[in-house]
Amino acid sequence: MENNQVTVTHVEPVHTDDRGVIVDILNKPISHVGYITFAKGAVRAKHYHTVSVQYDYILSGKIKLTTCLPDGSDKKENILTEGMSSEIAPGVVHMYTALEDSAMIDMTTLSRDSDGYEKDTVRVDLMLD
Repeated sequence: MENNQVTVTHVEPVHTDDRGVIVDILNKPISHVGYITFAKGAVRAKHYHTVSVQYDYILSGKIKLTTCLPDGSDKKENILTEGMSSEIAPGVVHMYTALEDSAMIDMTTLSRDSDGYEKDTVRVDLMLD
């Protein structure tokens, strides 16, 4: 599903046998990989990135991803569950709300080293929930 420059997909295994499965989570250049957990009800983000593309892969749980443009227009909601991924373009405000205890892998095209992440992140005070 695509909206305001956000793509949400269910990632299918590329190989399955009696040993288990192999899933190619992402085949794009990235500079940062992080692991984020959420307690049920937790809200994270409420920001956008000016340059970086953000990719997320849901390991467990259920997360509502709310997105919009910086002026608050084009608001969309997606429910992300285990095995789903999202790609969020620069300039798209995003907010995560944990509908249950959850965990995800977060990947970005800019490194979080030094102050690069903070320089690229614009926090907003929009009412997205």
